[in-house]
Amino acid sequence: MSGLGAWRLELGEQLLWWSTGCRRLHEVDDGFVPTLEGALAFYPPEARERLIEALERAKREAMPWDLDLPLVTARGRHLTVRVRGRCLFDGDGRSQALYGTIEDITERADREREHARLALVVRQMTTPVIITDAQGLTEWVNPAFERVTGYTLADLVGRTPGSVLQGPESDPAVVAQMREGVRSGQGFHVEIVNHAKDGRAYWVDIEASPIRDAEGNLTGFIAVETDITARRAAEDAAFTELFRRTEAETLLREIIETLPSGVYVCDPEERVILWNRAYAEFFPRLVPALAAGTTLEGLLRAGIVSGCYANEIAPTAPLAEQEAWLARRLAQIRAAGDASPSREFPIADGRWLQGRERRSRSGHLVCVRTDITRLKQAEAEARRRAEQDDLTGLASRGVLFERLAEAMAARRSGDSFGGCLALIDLDHFKSVNDTFGHPTADRVLAEVARRMREVVRASDVIARMGGDEFALLLPGRGKAPDALSLLERVRRHIQRPILCEGGTITPSVSLGAAFYPEDGDTVDALLRAADTALYAAKRDGRNRIALFDAGLARRMAGRASLAERLRAALAEGRITVALQPKLRLADRRLEGFEALARWTEDGKPVSPAEFVSVAEERGLALELGWAVLNAALAATSDFASAGLEPGHIAVNVSTPQLLAPDAVERILAAIAAHGLAADRLEIEVTENVLLDRAIERIDAVLQRLAKAGVGIAFDDFGTGYAALSHLTRFPVRRLKIDRSFVAPIDGSARSGMIARTIVALAKELGLETVAEGVETEIQARYLREIGCDAAQGFLFARPMPPAEAMAWLAAWQDQTDLAAQPTPGG
Repeated sequence: MSGLGAWRLELGEQLLWWSTGCRRLHEVDDGFVPTLEGALAFYPPEARERLIEALERAKREAMPWDLDLPLVTARGRHLTVRVRGRCLFDGDGRSQALYGTIEDITERADREREHARLALVVRQMTTPVIITDAQGLTEWVNPAFERVTGYTLADLVGRTPGSVLQGPESDPAVVAQMREGVRSGQGFHVEIVNHAKDGRAYWVDIEASPIRDAEGNLTGFIAVETDITARRAAEDAAFTELFRRTEAETLLREIIETLPSGVYVCDPEERVILWNRAYAEFFPRLVPALAAGTTLEGLLRAGIVSGCYANEIAPTAPLAEQEAWLARRLAQIRAAGDASPSREFPIADGRWLQGRERRSRSGHLVCVRTDITRLKQAEAEARRRAEQDDLTGLASRGVLFERLAEAMAARRSGDSFGGCLALIDLDHFKSVNDTFGHPTADRVLAEVARRMREVVRASDVIARMGGDEFALLLPGRGKAPDALSLLERVRRHIQRPILCEGGTITPSVSLGAAFYPEDGDTVDALLRAADTALYAAKRDGRNRIALFDAGLARRMAGRASLAERLRAALAEGRITVALQPKLRLADRRLEGFEALARWTEDGKPVSPAEFVSVAEERGLALELGWAVLNAALAATSDFASAGLEPGHIAVNVSTPQLLAPDAVERILAAIAAHGLAADRLEIEVTENVLLDRAIERIDAVLQRLAKAGVGIAFDDFGTGYAALSHLTRFPVRRLKIDRSFVAPIDGSARSGMIARTIVALAKELGLETVAEGVETEIQARYLREIGCDAAQGFLFARPMPPAEAMAWLAAWQDQTDLAAQPTPGG
């Protein structure tokens, strides 16, 4: 803080020390050497006597002083200064030193006089002002007071300011001084901690002056407050620094002795002046050379001879090598600055040290040697962790790649046979994670890893690639029959049931394998081949092993080509829909249609099973979903425009659609664009959608759509891993019974047991049911009898293009209307 300085006088040696701020305040030259007599000469005689008396009293009675005195600087400027200090005594009670601070308060004094003249007439002062009556009860405060304290005049009027502003940090002695100043009518000038309305404590300088009428009678007080928080902080810092310096001088050696790091210090002439026990313990052979006055070069030479630096320079090394090493080390140490680089090196007992040298401003060289053995051990453990998966104990990806590269190099050099790389993926593991929780899923992963280790050889490498994907490197198994036999054992071993909290989990795995060098002669090429095979295993239904071959590569290329053609078809608007009616089983009346994606290329239909899966794989599911939705809504609008009643239109929606930022807005806008009511649309979601990690966002979207009138149906119910809680959590209106549960129905009670159970569950939950894939009257009759509400399937109609569906609807409605007419005479 400008205008503030510190000083210290050693009474024994009569040595006076001034801080930089103190010298600046006195305006002395850099060469000026302060003495007690010289310091007192800056004060006029009367002020000098007061100060001398305060110094003597401090030495006699241990009384601190706090004086406001005039001072004339070396350049002749007249100042008012605040001189504060106290005496430091030794353990025997003898005065040892005087120390304190000096502050230029000239500006503050002028400001206070100005306040005294202007306080009664200036309302818009930026300094807080308060006016009280003769008893000290508040009558008025200025806006600055309200702004600083947070209290309004209404909060204080009729109360003493202290009753509101003073708190636990306010000095009781200063409070008593303020009260005495009011009681005596003389006012007061104090420094105290006040508390704002928000609880914030702050230091203020308060000068309260009496207000008298023309006859001299006391009518009240005016108090001007100055925030001195920063100044007090600076004073505290100055006192703290003085205390720290004193303590540091006294305790420096003890502190250094307690440091776990080894330390030695050289003076600017590179002579050893200080070292600690830890340094001697690190280098016991150097102890004979550790003496005050030993040169840095001499210390290093002694270290060479005694073998302290044997890991860097042997004591038996040629003299020229020793001199070269010595020159390098001296140059490194002498180049030390505030932030010199550190170096790490082992010592004779096997520990590792980190060495750092720092040059102080005074030119002293501080050399620190820190034991970093544990850090080195931690680094070794980190390397182990990088090479090993913590959860499963298997090798990491990096280790797999290294071992694979080594195996392929050995094969190229003729030192080994070929081998096999298999990528292994746990099928539907995300569902396990979401259904049973992460701890259970982790236990499953660990158990799968353990089971793989039980099957393979010690020379094989098992790695966890991340998540639920593993890799198996089988060196020497370059023939498909050998590798397939082992991989099949691995697959069967993994698929044994695992008991866990909440039930039993039976893992299912897909494996893709490739051989080197036939399928790839580099790590990247072989990985791509194995990944392609894994992809094929998943695509073909999972829970199987797929081997890479040229035909598979061609099929994958074909799917890539199909994806590009699909992308073009989407861009050109060539995706259409087929509509399949849904009928109420009770009266065979139309309930609505389900829209199914269709794509014709060069006059030939492309199988939805192919292009829908490709869309999901290649990130086209979002565009495909919007295209199908719009085509379905357009067909429904056309039906209504033709005077037909199509019921509702059901459309499957994908996870990407529901997670789109504007999903709700886009769906409702599409409905409105086709002139339809929201309840015309029913969206169908599968169990996999409801198991997505972003379940909260999906739930919010479904809730908003349902609130707008859109129907929600649960498609393929019972075929996935969704919990029954999903039926009550989400705004589901209908359950769709998957065709796999309908196909076995032959009229017997047992054949339709699952369908019956689903219908019963739906009724308990107040939900409607729709059966898919109904092909026979027996199935339709059974479903009607067990209470299923509606059905769709080839028994009623196949999926039809919109124009054909419109003709079917017109004929169906005519037939229905005719059946509804009363018979003659009825």
